[in-house]
Amino acid sequence: MFCFTVGWSLPVSISIHAQNIAATPPLTIGNTKQLFVDDHIIDTRKSVEFVMNRPHPTGEKLIVADQPFEKGGQIYLYSSVLKDQDGKIKIWYDFLRQKSETDPYDHDRHVGYAESLDGIHFHKPNVRIYQVEGSQNNNVVLPSIIGGTSVWIDPIAPKEHRYKTQAKVYPSGKFHMHSSPDGIHWNLYSEIDPRGAYDTQTIIFWDQNQHLSYSRYFIEKKENDSRIYRRRGVRRSILKDYKFLEDTDVVLWPDMTDLQTHTENSQFNPVDYYGATVFPYSETQGLYIMLAQAFWHWDATTEYQGTPPPGTRDIRLAISRDGINFKRVGERKAFISPGLLGRFDSKQIWVMPNPIIMGDEIWFYYCGINWDRAGRTDPMAPQGEKQSAITRAVLRLDGFISMDAPYDQWGEIITHPLIFEGNNLEINIDTGGGGSLRVEILEEDGTPIPGFTLEEAEWIVGNSVRYPARWRNNTPLRNLEGKPIRLRFVFRDAKLYAFQFK
Repeated sequence: MFCFTVGWSLPVSISIHAQNIAATPPLTIGNTKQLFVDDHIIDTRKSVEFVMNRPHPTGEKLIVADQPFEKGGQIYLYSSVLKDQDGKIKIWYDFLRQKSETDPYDHDRHVGYAESLDGIHFHKPNVRIYQVEGSQNNNVVLPSIIGGTSVWIDPIAPKEHRYKTQAKVYPSGKFHMHSSPDGIHWNLYSEIDPRGAYDTQTIIFWDQNQHLSYSRYFIEKKENDSRIYRRRGVRRSILKDYKFLEDTDVVLWPDMTDLQTHTENSQFNPVDYYGATVFPYSETQGLYIMLAQAFWHWDATTEYQGTPPPGTRDIRLAISRDGINFKRVGERKAFISPGLLGRFDSKQIWVMPNPIIMGDEIWFYYCGINWDRAGRTDPMAPQGEKQSAITRAVLRLDGFISMDAPYDQWGEIITHPLIFEGNNLEINIDTGGGGSLRVEILEEDGTPIPGFTLEEAEWIVGNSVRYPARWRNNTPLRNLEGKPIRLRFVFRDAKLYAFQFK
């Protein structure tokens, strides 16, 4: 058994009784990164907890409606971003100019294009494709009938159809897919039969030899002619032949925990999931991240355009190992919140597909606006003006969730048996200035392996996404390659994110 003393003493015993270790088949992980977002690779853990880590919003206005032909309008929610093979960060932004105060669909709309080498300073090239207000001197790449974009790269498509995007078009309401060889010159590619409820920004990507689609699912009903449920959730489908969607599952839906918030003063369900950015996390395999766009409308005391206050949106985090069964994390608290009142992003935010990895960070681009779903402007807005912009929030690499050990006692994690490839072990860890971590390698039955025991492990103290684990006698890790081993992490006052054999 493991024996620990109080205070700052080290573990005084590292022996393990075999019966405390579950007999589970080894996981072949090779040299793929393993994130501590759930218990997938964990056999036992003690005095540690899963903690969601929120990205830091920068507050920058990276893209605004500053073109002459965009006067009187705003950047709107349904935009998208890619880091392309040429290294450029490319954004297709949704522009909206409302023409009618009573008809929300009476508007001018276009998709503008912007690009950047550093992801911060964006240039809007004059592409001269569409005429807007009598001139082709603009950066418009899709006309006003398009309701935003969700641009993605199709790895199985020929070069001329490499880029794709899909959206509901106005005023027909049809679901069109466009394709492009360069992300600038687009042509209609197909009309998709959704075969079910869909709306808003639809996410599509190639995964495990199929095109997966995630879109909003909508149903409305009344209970006892009083309480109205307008439930919006996230629907998973498979895109078949670029022509129709075949349903598989509803993967996120307001459940009873959601519906029981703010029940005392609302005839409406208090929250919907208006859509979600879903993506396989590129740093590992078999991990899907969902950034759900939560829509809050729980106060029925007033109503405007059918939307009770607060009419706000924020971002909630969920994870999955199969793309179907998503687990909400962080006690369902906001992953990214609207900005301070008075700022351009104070009322609604919409995270764009997909986050961009820049060095040792993940950048989440999102559109922020200072009016709510019903058009009510932030009361602290300067001169009461509507404002919007595309901005970003920054998170450390792999930093969605960490296993945190407390200040006053040792935490411990023992993995399932693992079969790895490589001769180095790197740890994504933040110990602050006074915390620490050591790694022990065990036989499959839990016996410490000579040369890799806790007493021989070097201290890990610092903040790094790739901290090398070492042992004092420098026994080659490759001696253990291909055989089942377990890792034992013993740490205090630290955040453990991930590890990887290399």
